[in-house]
Amino acid sequence: MDTNSGDACTEGRQLELIQRIGRVGFWEFNTAAQSMVLPPASLDLLHTLAASPRPNSLLDVLSDTERKRLQKTLVHAAHQQLEFSLEVKVDNKTEDHAAMIVRGAPFETSSGTPMFAGTFQDITREKRVEAEREEVITQLQSLLDALPQGVSVIDKDLRLVLWNRRFHEILDFPQRLVYRYARFEDFVRFNAERGEYGPGDPEDKVLAQVERAKKFEAHKFERHLTGGGTLQVDGFPFKFSGAISGFVTIYTDISERKKTEEQLIRQRDVMKTIIDNFPGAISLFDSDLKMAACNEQFKTLLELPAHLFATQETHFEDLIRFNANRGEYGPGDTEVLTAQITERARNFTAHRIERPRHDGQWLEIRGTPIPSGGFVTSYIDITERKKTEERIRVLALQDALTGLPNRLHLNDQVEQALERAASALQKFAILFLDLDGFKKVNDSYGHDMGDILLIHVAQLLKSAVRETDVAARLGGDEFVVLLHDVTDQAMVATVAQKIVQSVGAPCELEGVQITIGASIGIAIYPQDGETREALLKAADHAMYAAKSAGKGSYRFSSAA
Repeated sequence: MDTNSGDACTEGRQLELIQRIGRVGFWEFNTAAQSMVLPPASLDLLHTLAASPRPNSLLDVLSDTERKRLQKTLVHAAHQQLEFSLEVKVDNKTEDHAAMIVRGAPFETSSGTPMFAGTFQDITREKRVEAEREEVITQLQSLLDALPQGVSVIDKDLRLVLWNRRFHEILDFPQRLVYRYARFEDFVRFNAERGEYGPGDPEDKVLAQVERAKKFEAHKFERHLTGGGTLQVDGFPFKFSGAISGFVTIYTDISERKKTEEQLIRQRDVMKTIIDNFPGAISLFDSDLKMAACNEQFKTLLELPAHLFATQETHFEDLIRFNANRGEYGPGDTEVLTAQITERARNFTAHRIERPRHDGQWLEIRGTPIPSGGFVTSYIDITERKKTEERIRVLALQDALTGLPNRLHLNDQVEQALERAASALQKFAILFLDLDGFKKVNDSYGHDMGDILLIHVAQLLKSAVRETDVAARLGGDEFVVLLHDVTDQAMVATVAQKIVQSVGAPCELEGVQITIGASIGIAIYPQDGETREALLKAADHAMYAAKSAGKGSYRFSSAA
């Protein structure tokens, strides 16, 4: 087995990981036999998706209607040699949103046989999120409809996606003009034709207004209506994942502004802040830390009981005390924690934190103060974001075959050892190990046996050192052992001899008698180097000296 075999194995495992985490499966369709074949890993994914007895093909997890639709599409595409992409609903009794996207394309085998293959991707989570988003939009629509202002939301393509009843009432738009995905320019044209923007060619005014809107710049102005009265128009863009996603406009009738100004400013600020922090669970507290509003997701996501909201006034302090009692903020006196957090909230400063909960859930919490007093807070569940980060971190620091720390992780451990040893005047040793006879085993019994042997050696190294020491694989048949708190050369020699003997002992793997050896080069800090690069280079040179001396032995750098 050459030094690239570990990389090849890593690629295979990476492909499996992509299939498992990305929830993507593969299938082949024999156009001649009209049969579909899925590899085992894809069948496992399909079984998980359908939550039913292990299926044999995609067709087994679909209802009669969906099955016929996919069959018809597949047969037609295979016959016409066309690519296709089709979303189908999975027949899953426990998940209403179970669905997948099936994609296919023609190809030829090496022998020229026409085949048809493709992928299927589990989009159940996306469909569930889409349904939850629609539920949130419904809740937001109820909130908007309760406002005395008119509100409209247009997307990045300048189409109307959300509005309330007051939008067409306060602007005196006919019902036929207001519908989902109505074009912004149609509203402008209607206003221009009835003289809302003053004299001039209506189409010129439409063009000017559309071009201005495409800039998605925040604005605030007052506009006099032809029928009398005055509107205050507040517009601001909103972002999703850092990119501009659309524009929110609030229309306030300020004809009797002196009577209602305070209430209107309050409601406008609330509306703007809620939309700026959308989507997610939302709570609003006033300047006295009394709850002014919250959505149902706030109660559900934070698992807050109904009795906390039973009275007309829910205080911030009561919610914090409840959380402190169930351990949300860690150990400590409940009343002290409650007083500290409540006092900090009175500062009304913008903040963003990630907080683990008592049940292992992670929340991203964003707090935004309101100019007229109080603050709005949004809560987003980022538990899956966090789990993925941890998986990626482990994969980045671990050798895929043996499970030992990889070169990157070893480098970090050596740098830490250098810092500790320098400050405490301690010594540590690096043992650079190369297997003797590994290539012969690899060539004689194949790469699979070579992988099994590498895993066996990794276990021997872990058994030969203390828990505080580090055994790592650099790649191929090269390993490194980092020994902390070295007292003298004899201590290191004892460990090296133990490794030489255990690796050199005959072993039986998969019914085959295997005998190899190990050549070890040893470098000790600080006498053989005071940097990571110098120590590894010294140990590497000593290892080659050990090989030249007859293999199956160890050699210190100072004697190499």
